[in-house]
Amino acid sequence: MIAKMILACAGCDGRYDVTGYPVGQQFRCRCGTINTLEAPAQQAGLLACPHCGAGVAPNASDCAHCNHHLLVKGCPRCLSRVFHGHKHCPECGTELSIVATTETTAERACPRCDTSGQNMSPRLVADVVVDECMQCRGLFLDQIAIQRVITDRRQARAEALLGALPSSVTADRPEKVSGKLYIKCPICKVVMNRKLFGAGAGVIVDVCRSHGTFFDIGELPVIISFVQQGGLEKQEKKEIERMRDSAKRKSQAAAGPPVHGSLPIHDIEGLPQRRGSGASMLVDLLVSLWRS
Repeated sequence: MIAKMILACAGCDGRYDVTGYPVGQQFRCRCGTINTLEAPAQQAGLLACPHCGAGVAPNASDCAHCNHHLLVKGCPRCLSRVFHGHKHCPECGTELSIVATTETTAERACPRCDTSGQNMSPRLVADVVVDECMQCRGLFLDQIAIQRVITDRRQARAEALLGALPSSVTADRPEKVSGKLYIKCPICKVVMNRKLFGAGAGVIVDVCRSHGTFFDIGELPVIISFVQQGGLEKQEKKEIERMRDSAKRKSQAAAGPPVHGSLPIHDIEGLPQRRGSGASMLVDLLVSLWRS
């Protein structure tokens, strides 16, 4: 028995919990695509236990090989039956861990302007949906948008997203925003973590590890410009030099021989340089924020 039914939007890969809805029910995604709930796919043969890999019947509640309890669910893309524990659908390869929402038409409140009741507007950029506040011009990239940009090897989505940034935003410095310091995730309403992206960049973004990242106006182009100009390499060099100096001081304090494990100058100078297009910098940025 399928405990939960998740439907993936054919247009933007948005995930929606449609458990209990009848076959044939239509849903309008935030990106504008009309999706229809189809009947679960009929499968023959065995499924693989996600814990030991042994073959298991699709209607089995326990694995006969490892005795692990199994819960069946449907793939949000092809609707094939899969077990909880699989990261990707064995039939079509769709990622299964993306968080689903329960309401397709719900508007997301701007975390920066929530006291004034300002909602963000979903905006379709290529095949990625981002949420933009027309009052503070903040930008929220949810988990699905971030994953799609990260996994796009051609970086077409990243280029489209950069091109969609407000033309008034420059890469010199982010504009100062008013309001509270800590803001809540527009999806789960939990206070987001403030994360400093490189000490030299001077930009702190708000990250919810479960749902996405909020960028105040100007922060995204400033960070990308910082990376393009080698800012991360400079910070890495400073950190290595600090560690080397600390080891040297400890060695001198102990009146012992020099610490041979400290990093030499040529290792510091030999750090790889991150250069590339704005699109590649955006992908690197999202990877660092999302997976660190």
